[in-house]
Amino acid sequence: MTNCGISSPFDPVLLNLHFLSVIRLNDNNLSTIVPEFLANFTKLTTLSLSNCNLRGEFPNKIFQVPTLQELDLYGNEKLTGTLPDFSQNGSLRELWLGSTNFTGLLPDSIANLTTLTEISLSSCNFFGPISSKMENLRDLVYLDFSSNSFTGSIPLFHKAKKLNYIDLSHNNLTGLLSSTHFGGLSELEYLYLEDNSIGGTLPTVVFSIPSLQVLELQNNHFSGEVHEFANASSSFFYKLDLSNNYLNGSIPWSIFKLNRLSQLSLSSNSFSGTSIKAIKGLPRLKILDLSYNNLRIDVQGSNSTSFPFPQMSELYLASCQLQKFPDLKNQSLMIALDLSYNNISGQVPSWIWSNSLSYLNLSCNFLEALEEPYDTSSELWSVIDLHNNRIQGNIPIVPTSLIYLSIANNKLTGSIPSSVCNLYQLQFLDMSNNSINNKLPPCLFQMFDYLSVLNIGRNRLSGIILDTFLSNCSLKTLDLSNNNLEGKVPRSLQRCAFLEVLDIGNNKIRDTFPCMLKTLPSLHVLVPRSNKFYGDLQCRIANQTWLKLQIVDIASNNFRGALLPQYFSRWEGMMKSRNPEPRLQYLEVEFINYGPYYRNRVTLTLKGQEMEIENILEVYTSIDFSCNNFEGEIPEALGKLTQLGSLDLSVNQLSGRIPDELASLTFLALLNLSFNQLSSRIPRGNQLQTFSADSFEGNTGLCDFPLKKLCSDTKMNGSSQPRSHSEHEIDGKYISFELGSSLCFGIVTWLLLHSTRYNELVHRLLFRIFAEHKKAGRNRN
Repeated sequence: MTNCGISSPFDPVLLNLHFLSVIRLNDNNLSTIVPEFLANFTKLTTLSLSNCNLRGEFPNKIFQVPTLQELDLYGNEKLTGTLPDFSQNGSLRELWLGSTNFTGLLPDSIANLTTLTEISLSSCNFFGPISSKMENLRDLVYLDFSSNSFTGSIPLFHKAKKLNYIDLSHNNLTGLLSSTHFGGLSELEYLYLEDNSIGGTLPTVVFSIPSLQVLELQNNHFSGEVHEFANASSSFFYKLDLSNNYLNGSIPWSIFKLNRLSQLSLSSNSFSGTSIKAIKGLPRLKILDLSYNNLRIDVQGSNSTSFPFPQMSELYLASCQLQKFPDLKNQSLMIALDLSYNNISGQVPSWIWSNSLSYLNLSCNFLEALEEPYDTSSELWSVIDLHNNRIQGNIPIVPTSLIYLSIANNKLTGSIPSSVCNLYQLQFLDMSNNSINNKLPPCLFQMFDYLSVLNIGRNRLSGIILDTFLSNCSLKTLDLSNNNLEGKVPRSLQRCAFLEVLDIGNNKIRDTFPCMLKTLPSLHVLVPRSNKFYGDLQCRIANQTWLKLQIVDIASNNFRGALLPQYFSRWEGMMKSRNPEPRLQYLEVEFINYGPYYRNRVTLTLKGQEMEIENILEVYTSIDFSCNNFEGEIPEALGKLTQLGSLDLSVNQLSGRIPDELASLTFLALLNLSFNQLSSRIPRGNQLQTFSADSFEGNTGLCDFPLKKLCSDTKMNGSSQPRSHSEHEIDGKYISFELGSSLCFGIVTWLLLHSTRYNELVHRLLFRIFAEHKKAGRNRN
């Protein structure tokens, strides 16, 4: 009774049917627990309940039914359980627990299931080593332990002479592969070991398994050369993936004799060589990826520009030192082409647009224009990436079917055409760092039902940001920085509940602090620096909080008032107590139907000089309130931000003492409190003593190390005057702390010229963050 809409199958009346031998209820919405009384069915041979929305803990007694041969619980994601100790001579032949919530260690007693032929534990929560006793399962044909947390080395399966399928991918396996692992596996067809930490050199015997068709070893730690192997021309290989390892040397010629090969990926290694003419020996090849090696690809030959390949569907030659476009005009079946990070100059040939491409990446070359005429009317296009070139002229007309468009870092001019608002499936749009001018098209902020990333920063755009954000706004990243935008921050921006990064810095926006943004629960980065914001930061919104905020930069405005403790009390993204397991992951956006992702970037000012962080780590934290008119004391609440990496409160009117709590910020790698009205002794502690004097200069009342002023022996208070030993002390009468953003640039320039340790501080900022997390990781282990 499969796929019959059954919802209540386990009626107590089943107790009278204990003679049942087969129960098959696959693909029903049972939404119930598995009753323990099924263990009393002493003649049960088959229990198949896959994809039934089962929940609760699976009764271990059912595993012990002496007649049970097939147990299929696949696809019940809410079903929990552990594997029991299996009794001797168990009768199980098939065990399917994949895509459930089973967990725990794999017991050694699994070796008692001597009749087991098929086992799947994929996409569960198992951990620990895979028992070496599994080598005694001689009847195994199918093994899938993928997507768990298994550790240790790969056990031997060489006694299972009929083993056809092995999938141990997406685990934490280590150790080496040896010829012993594959000796005798003459019927193995599929071997998946990708996404582990397996190392050492590749044993050539793995390429010589006569029946092997698929070998995926990508994303591991394999190293050294890949040696030539025998019997390549008689091999059944159709897919070989060795990408993202540490392999080097020449690509073995044996690979080009695998004449049945359809997919070949050798990317992200250190293979060397100058030609790929040997690809002619692969007549069935459809997908080729040689990107990111030390290859120097010559696609022209001596007398022709023809490409030596058969009809391809996907070709990836990124970072292969290409000088010119390969001639692909006859590749009518090609859907994906990546020639990024090469040395291709001139024009994008017009034949590019007449193919059946849906994915095109020509970024990071020296292209200057699109050859006319070009036709982008095809509805097949999904991705066009032309960023980091030298393309001039107006923004090109692009297909309406696009999901991803990047034309950033070129020399484009003119206006943003209103036709961009017809891109009804667009999820990513990056036009940043060009010379695009005029006003923003009115429709631009009404197309966010799909759009996740909009980056039009670093242009010459003017006008106001229209207050027309829709209720279904899906934006995660909005970068309008470094333009000439005016007006106010749109209040409707609070409708973008998924917003993670907002950068409107370096414009002419005149507004009070945008308090409504505090209702955005996912905000990580807020940068309104270098505008004309004014007023205090007090917001009258109940329960305002920024739980994920990690970077906030409101520098170089006209903000005033005291820094109240409640401003910082809920910034849990900067609190160690809320981040016990910091992950070295990037703040990035994934896209529907598009494998890669967009990593957010932000430009910060560190010690007076701009620094672009192209990949924002989730553990990177920074506060910059410099060049404003804040007054009063530095709040002790800053000491609670124990993951804070950078703090800049310089060029304000802050007074009083430096809180002792700042000395406990062990992650703090950059501190700038200069040019305020601070006084008293600089707190003593391992952290603050690592900063140079320029972090505190311009505060005539401060004393003690690292300044040259020594504090008096009497107890310091706010009115005490320290003894000065500095010949270069700045007289306070020459600097007014009534400065706003109009004079901030001059002071910051002075800081840069007189800060001999600037470069050291910048490097220390990044180094210390990584070092502390690495140390914390070792301590946990």
